[in-house]
Amino acid sequence: MARKEKIFTVTANGRDKGKQFKITEMAARAGEEWAFRVASALIGTGIQIPSNITKSLVAMSAEKPEGADEATLALHDSIMGSGMVALAKFGITALAKVSFDYSKPLMDELLSCVEYVASPGVVIPLDDSHIEESSTYFRLKVEAFKLHVAFLQATAD
Repeated sequence: MARKEKIFTVTANGRDKGKQFKITEMAARAGEEWAFRVASALIGTGIQIPSNITKSLVAMSAEKPEGADEATLALHDSIMGSGMVALAKFGITALAKVSFDYSKPLMDELLSCVEYVASPGVVIPLDDSHIEESSTYFRLKVEAFKLHVAFLQATAD
C-alpha cells in the first residue's frame, strides 16, 4: 500500500496564496521513530506529559490481555487506537515549549515530507524560494503533522 499523500493549497491572503504543496507521509519506521523522539524531547525537558499519553506509550508495547474482562479489553483497544495519536496531538503544541535545539530537527523532518507543486503534474523538492510568508512554513508543518496523525492512528488499530 502506498504512503498517504495530500495536496495543500495556501488559502491565506499573502504572497503564497494559491500555491500548492504535496505532502507525503513518512515511511512507517521513520514516523514511529519521529513520534518517539517527540516524546523523548518532551520528557527530557521536564514538560508534564498527560498520564493518558504515558500509559498509552507503555500499553503500545503490551500484548492484548488474554482472559481479561470486557472493560479491560475495551480500554486496551482504546489505548492501542489512540496512544500515538494522543502523543502526536499533544506533541505539536508542546514542541513550542522544548528548546529550539531539540524541536528544530523534529520540525525540519516534517518539512522534509513537503514538495512544491510548480505546475500541474510537476512536483519538485521544496526550497526557500518557494515560500514567501513565514506563516506558510508553520501551516505546512501543521498539515504534515495532521497527515501523520492519521497514519499513526491507522497503524495503531
